Amino acid sequence: MKSVINYLIIIAFLTGCGSSGGSGSNVPGTVIPVVNPSLIEITVTGIPVDQGNFDPAPTVDAGGGFWMSYSHVALDGSGLKLIETRLAGSLDAGDSWMDAGLSINPASAFTIGADTVAWAQEVSRLVYNPFAAGAGADPWIILWHRYLSVLSGSETLRLFDNSWIGMKAGNSVMTLGNERKLFTGAAYNTANDATIGPPEVALNTLNTALANCATFTEPGVLPKSNGIYVSLACATAAPPGKIILLRCDHFMNNCGYLGTLIDGSEAAVLNSGYDNFSASELISVNGQDYLIVTPGEATIYRGCAIYKIDDLDQASIERDGGIAKATAVIEAHGDFNGACGYVEGLIGSGVMISEAFITSVPVFRLFTTDYNF
Repeated sequence: MKSVINYLIIIAFLTGCGSSGGSGSNVPGTVIPVVNPSLIEITVTGIPVDQGNFDPAPTVDAGGGFWMSYSHVALDGSGLKLIETRLAGSLDAGDSWMDAGLSINPASAFTIGADTVAWAQEVSRLVYNPFAAGAGADPWIILWHRYLSVLSGSETLRLFDNSWIGMKAGNSVMTLGNERKLFTGAAYNTANDATIGPPEVALNTLNTALANCATFTEPGVLPKSNGIYVSLACATAAPPGKIILLRCDHFMNNCGYLGTLIDGSEAAVLNSGYDNFSASELISVNGQDYLIVTPGEATIYRGCAIYKIDDLDQASIERDGGIAKATAVIEAHGDFNGACGYVEGLIGSGVMISEAFITSVPVFRLFTTDYNF
């Protein structure tokens, strides 16, 4: 399942960079605005730096306060990379962040036989749901990818057959409840039913269009009055995979498949070297809904592309002659960059972008782009 790595944010060891091959569209007559931001690193205060931070997932509460779930990466004594989901807050609309002292989903090493293993908890999406009260549901929800990682020599390997999309909900961002094992894919190992129980929805059986999705990862979450929309990367045994869309009720039950927002093969429209999309994000700004995704070449992330959504319930994005039409493409210059996050009003940072650097510490970092919609 090597191709699944294309769809996961944190890569413990970047083994090659590849060439980005330049920017711009390969489709005659189309022009894609390219943003080359002056990046300013965002330091999350109140927590040791360790290997760094990734996966910014900002949201805004009923009082206008900004919160963010994010992936924090550290090493345990054996060298196994531990990835946990943490919570941070901002008083300046995203320009700076302080850790709230809360690990939403801790990660700690343990042993199975002679192996050192850990549950990785990453690529989270925290949202405040302003429509929850009307439905009698909890206003705070978080989705993330939980999977088993194992130390092999000095390398952390990911065992994606032991993985699922987890979920927590609560009345307060500081008091999220117990984990639900929400979604799994075709590769799910049922031996994992011993942890939490069986999945609530085996998405590969929900619709024939999802049957070849080995695993699902990188959830985007967008609450609306008629339910909660969830985008996910469907990772297949062979590339390119796709970004799919679901709609659930406000309790995250009764989820239905709406369609494919964008296929991984469409990344080549942006650059002939790109062959997949990862890291989906759903946002709404001034009543307009957007999809943000990260184009990539093999396992390397190459910035973020933004698309207008024409119709959520039809899972349709803006197209020109049937070709996906990007509103903008944000480029960055690290060894591995993408996994962007945004929420309306985040003017202190604009779209936040993650970057990873092979030869420096911290490896994983967050940056401002000052790109606002």
